[in-house]
Amino acid sequence: MDLELQNLSMRYGKTNILFNLSVKLHSGGLIGLLGPNGAGKTTLLKLLTTLQKPSQGDILLNGTSIVSKPNAMRKVLGYLPQQVPYFPNLTVDEYLTYIANMKGIASKARMSQITFLLERLHLTDTKNKKLKDFSGGMRQRVGIAATLLNTPPVIIADEPTTGLDPEERVTLRNILGELANDHLVLVSTHIVSDIEAIASRILIIKNGKFLYQGSPTSLMKKCDGYVWQYPLTKVQNFTTSPGQLDQPTSSLIQQPTGVKVREITKQPLVNDAHQVLPSLEEAYLGALRGVVKI
Repeated sequence: MDLELQNLSMRYGKTNILFNLSVKLHSGGLIGLLGPNGAGKTTLLKLLTTLQKPSQGDILLNGTSIVSKPNAMRKVLGYLPQQVPYFPNLTVDEYLTYIANMKGIASKARMSQITFLLERLHLTDTKNKKLKDFSGGMRQRVGIAATLLNTPPVIIADEPTTGLDPEERVTLRNILGELANDHLVLVSTHIVSDIEAIASRILIIKNGKFLYQGSPTSLMKKCDGYVWQYPLTKVQNFTTSPGQLDQPTSSLIQQPTGVKVREITKQPLVNDAHQVLPSLEEAYLGALRGVVKI
């Protein structure tokens, strides 16, 4: 599957949300959409899933405009929104059966797919419980199962790990990573660890514009030389005061030799800091702060 954004813009009244976004996306590797809260990620997903129409530009799926022909996307889409819709008085099995019927899945295939997804998402023992009795994380897992029914060629997930415990986060990452081999999978998140291990390409959006398009490895290479480390005891005042935007982005890590400070900056706060290889999260933060030139 090929998905192309052509000069895509979105306005609500007089407020511009997205500005002339253009990119070509393909099956064969998971795509991570990263950005801070309010950057425009959810608005972009609403356009890609045909829930809204753009103010300007077009979106092509295998060459067909989904702005003028939204059913071209709807026929092949599996979408997991931030807030998973559900019917509180249905059991898990009833809900998934309902969704499978809506997708037109034949009876025999429906039963086998539901059984497989219940097992994969650790829901088998709770399939006869009503959704109203579930925690938010449990309902999220049911929503993921509903999204993956019929293995849609295009899968778009908005903050899919919300409410999941560490084990379930790993399970979901593995599933999405496997599907990305021959599906177009796009995951929107502001948590880098959600896609760090499985994304082959990332898009960073800031203030409604693409800040970066490319591989995680290339982004980390751009950040090489901008991450410094030194012992916490060497800094007098680690806490940055409100409004001190010129201060470097810092984090603390515990090592056997003590607590260390890692700074993303052109010039560290202490003279004997040494350079270390950046993580993807550090490269992402460096790009957002403008420390790293993209």
